[in-house]
Amino acid sequence: MHKWFSKFLFFVALAAISSLAVHPTRAQSSDEKEKPSVYIYVAEWAVPRADWPAYEKSDGANKAVMEKLMADGTIIGYGFFKTIIHVEGAPTHGAWWSATSIANLMKALNVLTSQTGPAFEVQGKIFAESKHFDLLLVTHHDGSRSGAFENAYLRVGTYKSKPGESEAAEKATKAYIVPLLEKLLADGVLLSYSVDHESIHTDDPATFNIAIIARDAESLDKFYAALEAHSKDDPTGGPAFGAATDSSAHRDFLALAWGAFK
Repeated sequence: MHKWFSKFLFFVALAAISSLAVHPTRAQSSDEKEKPSVYIYVAEWAVPRADWPAYEKSDGANKAVMEKLMADGTIIGYGFFKTIIHVEGAPTHGAWWSATSIANLMKALNVLTSQTGPAFEVQGKIFAESKHFDLLLVTHHDGSRSGAFENAYLRVGTYKSKPGESEAAEKATKAYIVPLLEKLLADGVLLSYSVDHESIHTDDPATFNIAIIARDAESLDKFYAALEAHSKDDPTGGPAFGAATDSSAHRDFLALAWGAFK
């Protein structure tokens, strides 16, 4: 999922973890029917390094707008991020928000782009001098924990199905990956996860993303340890996933993130 953010998502250390709900929301077992679509809008910028402090300070104004949009039901989650692993020409910062319809996603976009004030003027100037990227994603496999989060880690893995293997890749992801992410979500290691594709294709339609938000750096270690243990507990799941995907197309993205889920 580097393409989720760099072409997010999102896939997050958590200072305010006590504000999260005890039970995960929007969780899905691999035996359930496909959930209704959730749409995610991702806006990214490659901000010049000298402007990073000003850009990050201006995110506070956008956060207030996002909170209102979530309170009135327009969106069901939002977040901001800054890249940890930097790549030449790739985004350094960005934001995302999610909704249960494209109409609400666009409503939020219109509200955000119509805001005025000193903080937005500063951000607008930085935007004008930065490379910009947008994504519109859709997911049917996702889960999150209600509440605000800060200093969390967003990790996104981008994968590509081999020709004619998209159905096999989907089946392997649902059977092998999703149950593990559900368990880590229930255990509080993850704050959210999603398996998403582009709804508006600006990249190869065979690509898909697996995004997680981990509560802190220690949770990232737990995620990797759980993934390794899972491969031993289910020795057929990993090979099935690998056989259906093109390993040479795999990319990862890691960022520090903050935001909230409804």
